[in-house]
Order: sequence, then C-alpha cells, then structure tokens
Amino acid sequence: MIDVLKNRVEKKIGGTIKTRGDCELLSNAITETLDIDISYNTLRRMYGLVPYTKPNTKTLNTLSQFVGYKNYADFSQNQEDKEKIDLSRLIYKAVYVNNQQAVLELIKKTKNSNENFISFIVKLTRELIHNKNYRLLDEIFKLKALNFFNFPYSDALYLGNSVGLLLRQKPKIPDLLLKNTNFVRCIYLTFVDYSFLNGYYGEWTKVIVNTKPKLEVKIFSSLLLEFRNFLNQKSVKEIKLNLSTVSKLHPILSSRLVSNKFLISAPVNTIKVLDDYFKIHTQKSTRIDHCYELFTTAILTKNLTLMEYLIKEINLNNKAENYYQKYHLNSFYLMNLFYFKLTKNNKMQKKYNGLFSVDACVDSYEDFIIILHQIYLFGAAKTHNNKEVSKKKYTQLSAQLNFALFSEDFLQEYFD
Repeated sequence: MIDVLKNRVEKKIGGTIKTRGDCELLSNAITETLDIDISYNTLRRMYGLVPYTKPNTKTLNTLSQFVGYKNYADFSQNQEDKEKIDLSRLIYKAVYVNNQQAVLELIKKTKNSNENFISFIVKLTRELIHNKNYRLLDEIFKLKALNFFNFPYSDALYLGNSVGLLLRQKPKIPDLLLKNTNFVRCIYLTFVDYSFLNGYYGEWTKVIVNTKPKLEVKIFSSLLLEFRNFLNQKSVKEIKLNLSTVSKLHPILSSRLVSNKFLISAPVNTIKVLDDYFKIHTQKSTRIDHCYELFTTAILTKNLTLMEYLIKEINLNNKAENYYQKYHLNSFYLMNLFYFKLTKNNKMQKKYNGLFSVDACVDSYEDFIIILHQIYLFGAAKTHNNKEVSKKKYTQLSAQLNFALFSEDFLQEYFD
C-alpha cells in the first residue's frame, strides 16, 4: 500500500521522484499545501534514493493528506475498497460475456497479488453458479490454484461454507462437478449439510460414492450415508479400516469414523474403543477436532460412558487455536449440558448453559444443533409453557429435517 501511496503522490505533482531536487520540490509543495514540514531526506529514503527505511506513521499520514485523505488509514481503506470494486466489475464482465480466458487470467492475477484469493474465488464461484455456468466452474476447480491442499483448513472452510449456503438454494448441479475432486473437497466436504441429508446433500452423496472418488472422500461419503441410516432408524453398517489408514485421516473424519462404531446395533465396549482411538491420535492440539463428531453421537445415543470419557479428555484451559474450533467447543458445551442434566448436576448445567450458544453453530449444522438444544430445553424446562415452546420448535425442525429419529417420543422420553 505504501507503493500505491508513492505513485499517487507522483501523479499529483505530475512527475516521478528520481533525484534530490525532486524530493526538495515535493517537500516545498507539501509545506505550501498543508503547512506541514517534511524533510527532503525523509522523502529520499522513502523513494529509495538513499538506503530505504520504512516511513513512520507521521510521514505516511502527511503524504496521505497531501493526496486528499484524512490519514494513511483512510487512504488504505479507500484503496482496498476501490480494488474490490474494480475486481468485482472485472468478474461480472468476464462472466457476463462468458470469456473463459479472461476469467482464468483473473484467477492467475489474483493468486499472485495481495488480494484475498479466497474471497475472490467465493465471489467468482457464486457468480458462476448464479449464471449456471457449471462448465467454466468445473474448469476453474481443476486448476492447480484451487487444489484443496493449497489452502489452510480455515480458508477451505470459509470457501465451502460461503458457496454451500448458495447451493442450498440451487442444489441441482450437474454430475461433472460432483466428479471434480477439488470441488468435492472444497465444497462438499466442508459444507456438510445436515439439514438436507434427506434432500439434495444426500443425493449428492450417493452420486459421489458411485464415482470412484479419492479414498478420504469415499470414506466420508460412506460414513455419512450410514449416519443418515441411523437418523432414519435404519440398519447401520460398520465401516472398518486398517490402523495405518485411520492414522492418516483428517481429525474430523477420524472422529466420524469412530462415531460409526457407536451407531451400529451391536454391543460395543465404549472404553476400549476410545482407548484404542486415542492411542492412534495422541496430538493434544487437535484433540477437540478428533472428538468433534463424537459429541453429537454421544447425545444421539445417550451414551453416558462416552460423554464422561470425552469430558475427561477435553481440557477447557486449552484455547481454540483456529477460529473453526470454537464450533467444536460449542458442540462440546452442548454435550455437557446433556450429561449434567442426565446426572442431575444443576451447578454444572448452569456453567455450560452460559458457555453454549446457538449463534456459535456452523451454518450447515445449525438446524441439527438447534433441535438437539430443544431436547435439552424441553427436559430442563420448569414450566408447562416453556416445555410447549421447546416442543413447538422441536416439532417444526423435525418436520423440516425429516429424520425418523426425531419423533415426539424421542423428545418426551429422552430424560425420563
């Protein structure tokens, strides 16, 4: 941004700053315009005529005022806004005229610039979906720049959740995108839409399973279909993998895999399963991620042993290292509400009731988390009116999600 400011200064005075004399003229111009003294030596250093040193805040503010802004912060914000507007205009134009080459060049240019690349891809993807230009979208997600493993996980989540919300409105996409590895990893795997497991997202899953996907995608899709079976009160098949494969899975996928063991109808030794699981996954920094799906599973199966084990396993003194882990912690807080309600510990219920927040749910899980919360609120309600409020909300969500598990009996009998 400093280079942009230097260029704006040169543009205002109508020439480039190449000599000591140029710096002296600029110094005089600033004094005459603003009545602020700035040393020509300071300007020489800034423009690299002598060994460069980063200009201080006062110098940046003075030059920003010289070109018409309040201060450097005001200048920077205006330039960022202008770049975003210019980029948006280029995106809209390229998509409107269906200029594939122009779009691909924009991606390359943005990838190599300071522009937020993920925000750019989100905007471009949403525009292409809006225009139903799925073939170009397929070509874009085949680019090396869109390789899922090139992104930090938090960026991949931002991309997936931003695009996923739009796809809820336009879920009928061609199979070519569901065969596109990067699209599947960046969108399908990150925006896990529990609200539509019995709708478009479940249909996507069945298509993807049959396209011979990459191993982790196949594992995820298979587990998701079994989870859907559980919610629809159908027979659940155990997905078995060797330990060497399990150890290489993403932490959240690992938690989904071990959760599958608690959904099958056959008896399971909870302690042994968890002991074996954490012998493989010993990393403390990702412990909350390795437990994520287990929190929901523990609630759905009312497995007190599983809840108690997880409560001992999670150290609340460890702060979430990544922003998405706050969602994982929020699910942990919800599980604690259920555990301490079931064990009749009112003091701890009060603690976790203050920690849990419906607003801290990831978008694709929101309805699912809310319906679980309504079960807790129904059980914890002190008055008939409060029970009826929770029951009404639960019934509405149950009809919307359309899972057989969430019957009125499940609500009424959970804490009995």
